[in-house]
Amino acid sequence: MKPSLFFLPFLLFLLTTQTQSISSATTDDFIYDIAGKKVDKNSPYYIGPVNGGGIKLSNSKCPVHVIQDPKKADSFEFVLNAAKEQFLRISYPLGVSIDLTKSNGKCKESSFLKIDDMESKPPANFIRSGGLFNTPVSCFQLVKYPKPTNAKVASYLLQLCPSVCGAGPSRCFNISSSVHKGIKYLGASGTPLELVFKKASA
Repeated sequence: MKPSLFFLPFLLFLLTTQTQSISSATTDDFIYDIAGKKVDKNSPYYIGPVNGGGIKLSNSKCPVHVIQDPKKADSFEFVLNAAKEQFLRISYPLGVSIDLTKSNGKCKESSFLKIDDMESKPPANFIRSGGLFNTPVSCFQLVKYPKPTNAKVASYLLQLCPSVCGAGPSRCFNISSSVHKGIKYLGASGTPLELVFKKASA
């Protein structure tokens, strides 16, 4: 069952309960969730825009796309290219994995996210399932959001960096949202998303 998530109440909780732990994010290169804890590669996380809502999977058959929703969020997992690392770090290449059982269709393709043509226009540059780990079209990284909405909140920008994992464009593409047929899809064009993370319940 998908949880009802509103990241704004979430952030209000954060601002009243946590200030010291987030400040540590300025002294190292780890990625932190809204509870001030390091994001672990072995745990699922909800992802949400800092200004509210959540990130979820489209309710369609394969390929499954990633969309922005005002009320709901699905969990995602991160797989690090650096196998010995336990926690996510700034600018470290990683794969993003999804639970395809959440799709209404019987999807048998890979659970890793990818962007087939990041230099194209929507909808060809939308994030979708079917990627392969440690390949250019599935080579993501997280960086600190350049101008955070709130200094007390650790927020990040997700990027696709093809050349880090092989051949492809040498620049990184900010993961953004754009509206297509009334739905906000995540892809390589549109408004860059300022993202925060919440650890999902086991």
